[in-house]
Amino acid sequence: MNYELVKQFFPKAVAAVKEGICPFCHQLVDINSFKDDLSRKEFKISGLCQGCQDKTFVEEQDDD
Repeated sequence: MNYELVKQFFPKAVAAVKEGICPFCHQLVDINSFKDDLSRKEFKISGLCQGCQDKTFVEEQDDD
């Protein structure tokens, strides 16, 4: 995450992420709760906990 750039637009969210708090649900994030490496990488980018990632990034189903 580019903290300096994001901090200009979302200062409270950046402060929360630095404290280990999800910027969406405001819950403390347990780094051991992530289900895979991709989720941990996303946390480092957005600060989202696993639950908020699951709600935000929904996989599309093939109709075939």
